[in-house]
Amino acid sequence: MLISNLLFYIKGFSMLYSILFRYNSWPFHYRLIMFLTYSIAVIFALTIHEFAHAFIAHKLGDNTAKIQGRMSLNPKVHFDIVGIICFLFLGFGWAKPVPINPYNFKNIKRDIFFVSIAGIVANLILVIIFCPISLLLGTLESSVVVFIFYCLFTYLYQTNLVFMVFNLLPIKPLDGYNAIESQLSYTNPFVKFMQSYGTYVMLGVVLLFSVTNVFSYLVQYVGYPIEMLWRLILGIKA
Repeated sequence: MLISNLLFYIKGFSMLYSILFRYNSWPFHYRLIMFLTYSIAVIFALTIHEFAHAFIAHKLGDNTAKIQGRMSLNPKVHFDIVGIICFLFLGFGWAKPVPINPYNFKNIKRDIFFVSIAGIVANLILVIIFCPISLLLGTLESSVVVFIFYCLFTYLYQTNLVFMVFNLLPIKPLDGYNAIESQLSYTNPFVKFMQSYGTYVMLGVVLLFSVTNVFSYLVQYVGYPIEMLWRLILGIKA
């Protein structure tokens, strides 16, 4: 069975619904394991994503995030409590944006682009790392210990994949939009539209993803070639 078909559903109340109802015939301790490992995976993916923004900004000459304590692997400094709750129970959410001062960069357009995609690239690297671990764990004989690590690494793979795909969307204020905006002028029609209506577009997209399987399919399609490549390398059949 493909990893993408296992435990993760990107829909409104998806995680909470799955644990309480979809898997209600499972023993409670299994459902508790699922929720705890999912929570760890979300916090880890979010922390690495935000740290990557701050770290690359620092390397490119802007110490704003570092001075404010945001260049850290401590999850607390990146938490927005409402955003974290939404991640855990709704399947989407947000963290505190990493502050940058573009005037500290030597090449503003280039460096804003690199800072914008830093979190996406970090999530991609983690997807590539965690996918084969999850696949290998899936081949082991079932036990509670195996189930714990299987859930953990599957969620680590999935949540980083979700973060990467979602942030690639060219919608303000996501990283995909920031990367595109950094290369365009303020008078560009797309930039002007997003500056005026980006919040409404984002709300509409989140609503669409919450009531349909559009985003689930998008995540599966992006993750499919990565998973199939690792299956080929490891000799694991789908």
